[in-house]
Amino acid sequence: MAAIMMLDVAGFTRLMGEDESGTLALVLDARRTHVEPALARHDGRLVKLLGDGALAEFASVTSALDCAREIQTAMRNHPLELRIGINLGEIIVEDDDIYGDGVNVASRIEGLARPGGIAVSHSVFEQARKRGDLRFVDGGKHMVKNVAEPVAVFHLTTDGGEDTAAPKNQSPAQRRLLPLSLAAVAIVAAGLAYALLGRDLGIGGHDDAAVAVPEVQDRPSLVVLPFANLSGDPEQKYFSDGMTDNLINDLSQIGGLLVIARNTSFSFRDRQEAMDAQTVHKVLGVRYVVEGSVQRAGDHVRINANLVDGTTGFQLWAGRLDREFSDLFALQDQVASQIIDALKIELTQDQRRRLSKRHTDNLEAYDLFLRAWEEIWRFNDESRKAAQAYLWSTLDLDPDFALAKAILATTYTNRTGVSLTASAESLETAYRLARQAVAIDPELPAVHASLGLVHMFRREYDKADASFAQAVKLDPNYADGFGMQAWNWHYAGEPERALAGFEHAMRLNPRAPFPYLNAIAEVHFSLGNLEAALEWSTEALQRNPEALRQRLLQGAILTELGQIEDAEWEVVEALALQPGITIANLPDIYPYREGSTLARLEQALRAAGLPE
Repeated sequence: MAAIMMLDVAGFTRLMGEDESGTLALVLDARRTHVEPALARHDGRLVKLLGDGALAEFASVTSALDCAREIQTAMRNHPLELRIGINLGEIIVEDDDIYGDGVNVASRIEGLARPGGIAVSHSVFEQARKRGDLRFVDGGKHMVKNVAEPVAVFHLTTDGGEDTAAPKNQSPAQRRLLPLSLAAVAIVAAGLAYALLGRDLGIGGHDDAAVAVPEVQDRPSLVVLPFANLSGDPEQKYFSDGMTDNLINDLSQIGGLLVIARNTSFSFRDRQEAMDAQTVHKVLGVRYVVEGSVQRAGDHVRINANLVDGTTGFQLWAGRLDREFSDLFALQDQVASQIIDALKIELTQDQRRRLSKRHTDNLEAYDLFLRAWEEIWRFNDESRKAAQAYLWSTLDLDPDFALAKAILATTYTNRTGVSLTASAESLETAYRLARQAVAIDPELPAVHASLGLVHMFRREYDKADASFAQAVKLDPNYADGFGMQAWNWHYAGEPERALAGFEHAMRLNPRAPFPYLNAIAEVHFSLGNLEAALEWSTEALQRNPEALRQRLLQGAILTELGQIEDAEWEVVEALALQPGITIANLPDIYPYREGSTLARLEQALRAAGLPE
């Protein structure tokens, strides 16, 4: 038994987006000036750092609470806000690490704490309730991931007053009394804060840290970590990320490898987790890890890359490759080929031809494409518009750049059902671009996936399935291709098959992005698994609180669960995101082949107050 403390920085992702170096400096300052000294004074053991947070253990609840109070008091004048969760429970000790249910509950409690606040479990409350200097506010019971029974949460007030800053204690009716704009801001802030935890759902509700990627059909497994930008210019990060993306895409198309998807590999950097090969091997279960750096200076590019066996830490290959920028494509081919040779994988003549194939011969167009790709991964509307501007400029320079056309098509498809006045126009633009991309280069997996997505929203399910099947045939590691194919199966009326498809996609991308969570929640709703649907949907909303389709789905789930006040609140939020949305718009957002699930959505959202 031990008292376990979890803490992290509220709003970390947003702060990093605004000022990466400044935020990192503030995190280090908070850690060194306030957190670590307080732990030392209260006999707390820092078990490990977790990116923007930390895990610590104490011999007593009193020590943990006093330490937490000291940290939050000291942080009152600091630019950052911390959230702290404390649990008393059983742990398993292995070397210097701890894990088990006690740690898991502490993690979930911390996720329910307010920025600048301290949340504790019922076991901690029972131990501390008789202390005259402590006051707690009952935060109610919450269903949390990987815990079978509801978890009771109590918020510690550090000043003896009411904990009015804990919005989770308000009833739906009280929340609806807030001005709509203020409510929207609060929900967005809460969602961003939760996203910082970096604890994504794995399929079946397992922590991603426990997800192991097995060797499949004797294929060696590999992850390419984001290459460091050594150019001395933070603005060149898009270029080093682009080099990493290109290498992942090249290696993915080799049938003899199992390659982890980009979203999962980049999550180690985004969460500031350790990126040494043996740690990554323990987290993901992959055997081989590629790491490296990119340095671009004027017309010169240098790539340093290493291939490491994560089971032993031994370096199997290292290369320092220099080229003029005009030879960039040859440099990319050289890196991929040498890694494949080091793994002793024999390529067919056709595979070698495809590996050396160039998307474009225009380096200026390619540079613009890399800038667009960087924007796309920010997952917000402003960045989508910036990406589209870059991509249109790319196509002005090279109209036959098929991959750029395909990605541009997808940016328009993703607007379907979101911007209601432009849905039909967006889908038509996407259809035209995707067909052109396939005609230009039918050997690219992404062009078929892009066209498949358009077919799906046009309710051409068989054509969509054929497109996605071709995409994953060309790239057997195309996690998003498998995910989109599963999504199409769902809308075509095969939710059980869709769930199995997502299982496979998440083996390749265990730290899946928001779209996976959104789609899996929809599948569970179709199957009538309302509790599972609510879990996945809530996680998706916490990741992306401004997602219109997710707000609507959440409202429908809550209505069917009998939580009508919460459902009404979700409809209010949906109307704030998209004024004028009605029941009549739902078929544009959810393209089901048959009407039973759509009818359930319409009936539930009508009951929750969505206008006709």
